[in-house]
Amino acid sequence: MSKTKLNRFSLKRNNVKTFLFFLAFTSLLWLLIQFSKNYTKEVEVAIHYTNLPEDRILHDESDQTLKLTLNGNGFRLINHSWSKPLLQFDVSDAVAADDDEYYFLIDQGGQLLKEKLDFNGRILSFRKDTLQVKLDVNLEKKIPIRLVKEIDYVPGYGSDKGVVLSPDSIVISGPKRIVDTIHYVVTENLKFEGLNTNNQTTLPIKIDSLPARIKVLPKEVEASIEVSKFTEGSQEIPITLINVPEGKEIKIFPKEVRVVYRVGLDKYNEINLRDFKVIADYNKVSEDSSFLILELVDMPSSSIHDVRLQDKQVQFVILN
Repeated sequence: MSKTKLNRFSLKRNNVKTFLFFLAFTSLLWLLIQFSKNYTKEVEVAIHYTNLPEDRILHDESDQTLKLTLNGNGFRLINHSWSKPLLQFDVSDAVAADDDEYYFLIDQGGQLLKEKLDFNGRILSFRKDTLQVKLDVNLEKKIPIRLVKEIDYVPGYGSDKGVVLSPDSIVISGPKRIVDTIHYVVTENLKFEGLNTNNQTTLPIKIDSLPARIKVLPKEVEASIEVSKFTEGSQEIPITLINVPEGKEIKIFPKEVRVVYRVGLDKYNEINLRDFKVIADYNKVSEDSSFLILELVDMPSSSIHDVRLQDKQVQFVILN
């Protein structure tokens, strides 16, 4: 490159640098001038109340925001534009209190507000001159958890206890008027397909079904299920005849009925006929009928599943 061309290139580069410098300088100067001017701006201030009584909680109808009209230069207003200001009031400083209601007066000069907001400009107006605070009784209550589940076992498998939740209850807290209406919570859906082994998982509580102000602890539980190989079992159970009128002799045919059930292989030998009781109630006989309805009234409920009587009725005759 020739010396003449090199000098021209350097000159152009220096001109660009000079232009950029003056552009940045004038832009900064313009910003300083704009921020030095006075502006009027309406802002919404969040309110936080401190030192509430331990057994009380803020009511929905309490004043929790306050709209103000502020006047000041851009530097004073910029912090209140970028982030939502927060006002704090101590309930012990309330000017009046009556049946869980507290009141705060906003001074007309706005000095209290300016101090709390750390604002050096002017407060031209505010929507309310009195803040009202209502409190609810804060109640904690222990309630049961209801499991929502869809479980499909591999054929020949099952579970004696089913899904076990730990813990099986939770503690909710919030306004008493709301907590009193809640009697249980439900889990998110627990779904297993083709289950043939033990399983343990963390299951969330369905919090979105609860009112917004209700707190839940814990928010999730452990769900576990023990799975075992199942087989079919059966027992011949004697039929017990009850409520036979005095002086009547009644015979039934047959005298036994087969009970069929599913049971885990590990519990198969533990089941015997003494665990069951089948009755035929003469008081429930239909008029002109020669059959009695059979009822299974006792069985080992935690060990067997899909229990059924092979016959649902038995024939009878009256001998005298």
